[in-house]
Amino acid sequence: MTDSKQLRKRLDALNRAPLRRAPKNATEADAIRKDIRRRTKPSPPVQPIVYRRDLPEPGIRPPRQRALPGKPVPLDEAVDGVVTESPHGAKAYVITRSILSAGGELSPLNAAFRDALKDAQSALPAWMADACGAESIAPHDVVFFDLETTGLSCTPIFLVGAMSWEADGLVARQFLARDYSEERAILSLFLDWAATKKLLVSFNGKSFDLPLVRVRAAANGIPFSLDLPHFDLLHAARRAWQDTLPNHKLQTLETQICGRTRQGDIPSWEIPEAYHAYVRTANAAEIVEILRHNLLDLVTLADLMVRLPPPA
Repeated sequence: MTDSKQLRKRLDALNRAPLRRAPKNATEADAIRKDIRRRTKPSPPVQPIVYRRDLPEPGIRPPRQRALPGKPVPLDEAVDGVVTESPHGAKAYVITRSILSAGGELSPLNAAFRDALKDAQSALPAWMADACGAESIAPHDVVFFDLETTGLSCTPIFLVGAMSWEADGLVARQFLARDYSEERAILSLFLDWAATKKLLVSFNGKSFDLPLVRVRAAANGIPFSLDLPHFDLLHAARRAWQDTLPNHKLQTLETQICGRTRQGDIPSWEIPEAYHAYVRTANAAEIVEILRHNLLDLVTLADLMVRLPPPA
């Protein structure tokens, strides 16, 4: 039997033959090509090119399945709040409560925060003066704030948690958008209230929270005129505990420095989907978890603030 090598030689000869024999040669050449294909072992399939953008990102977790038991819980039954109208006419839900609602063991924090700001010999005034030039700050002049958003980057904000000193303790005000259209209201209410204070305190707020508030205010047509000294506790924590902790995430600091561990807390990466689920179903069961998570973040800011050692 003629092997594949001989068939290829014959095919080459036909290709070099004179043009007058082209029709006959073409017929024979097609037959030879078919014979060669039958004799040739099929090559392995070509592997597709996988681009870097198509690879799964490390650390991305799939959203958990949300199958909440029982009947849907309306927001006004799940959370004690007040529907409040903003200066721009839009309305939102505002929850006001003492930090003690997050746990009675937080009671000493009120006295610690008050005393740290009043005592000129404590480390806190030196930190604030060094970090943002703020001096002579009283407890009621400070506003802590923390955001919850519908995703990353410049996605809408649905919750602005703020905390300040009122009467004889720290009180949190949480401005909640009951649907996506109420973002305008919560931003307006927060900005107007924060403007009455003298110092912003956040965790990574200089890089993320405050720039995002500015962007989302512009997207909603709200003037942004907030111009307060800003004490970012992430920067302070890196300076204070740079060589003693594995990282400087808020909950690492909460565990290692404040000595508290959260039980049953909703993870940060699940919060956007939990909010989207609430908007779809009107079941406020997980809004309770989100509000508690946000409140604990605010409490941890105040706790870290009073635990800062003297600045180097």
